[in-house]
Amino acid sequence: MPQPVLGPAGVTVNNPPALELYQKVAQLDTSAGDATGFLAFILPKGSIPASIFIASSGANVAQTINLGTTLGGTQLLNAATCNGAQFSAAGTAAGTLFGTLLTADTPIYAKASAQLTNAVKVIVRYYFPQQGMTW
Repeated sequence: MPQPVLGPAGVTVNNPPALELYQKVAQLDTSAGDATGFLAFILPKGSIPASIFIASSGANVAQTINLGTTLGGTQLLNAATCNGAQFSAAGTAAGTLFGTLLTADTPIYAKASAQLTNAVKVIVRYYFPQQGMTW
């Protein structure tokens, strides 16, 4: 039985469209300065934060991590725990900017609730919707 002909370009419909993910990483170390907070990175205008992961090198039993648009803000990550060596999704600790189209370049500050016992990386993945789309 002959196979159907797809045409010279093969399958030409991509719905929903494929999106390219970008990522920024905030590195929080065991220095006291990271408990004060710092500018970690800037998310670009027109992007949408799509996922947040936390990578911890060991136990930080009493400390939590915040990422926000101000020093100590929680708009992107709110009181995320990092207890033990782990790689995990932010889950319910994701803040209100998660999944929101950013209308301006947005500075993101990182802050630990207290000096960390072990280093933590927070990985924020984001994408740009296709022109004319908001998702």
